[in-house]
Amino acid sequence: MSKGIGLGAVAAVLLAGCAAQGPFPSLALRPAEQEDWSEEPVRTAPAVADDAALRAQAAALLAQAREGWGAFEADLGAAERAASRSGAQGSDSWIEAQQALSRLEASRGATMQAAEQLHQLRLARTGAPTSPADLEALDAAIEETDAIAARQQQRIDRLSR
Repeated sequence: MSKGIGLGAVAAVLLAGCAAQGPFPSLALRPAEQEDWSEEPVRTAPAVADDAALRAQAAALLAQAREGWGAFEADLGAAERAASRSGAQGSDSWIEAQQALSRLEASRGATMQAAEQLHQLRLARTGAPTSPADLEALDAAIEETDAIAARQQQRIDRLSR
């Protein structure tokens, strides 16, 4: 008897003892395996009701930005006059112009604070369920506030030169 046949016979005997006796489960496809999973399921966003408090908050912050524009405009004339009379750097007229520009910068505070709060509110609502109409109102308030802040900055830059 050769070694190859003896080892094969021993392995067959050992493996035969490992096989379970009785009925085996079918190898046919189960119902879940027969379904077509190739397409992604369609998921629709749940309908979210409008949030009156969110719109009121956005409107209040926009009103604050507009009031900031009014305060800025009130200080702008004095800053323009001081800048037009400004002399050499370090002179009294230059110092007066710098002080007028500082007051003008300070009068932007309400607008800048409103812009910051609107952006934070929008960021907070990014992950929260929010109606499209609320997001549109919030984005419109942000856009107008940013435009006010940009106009203020342009005027300050012009005077600073």
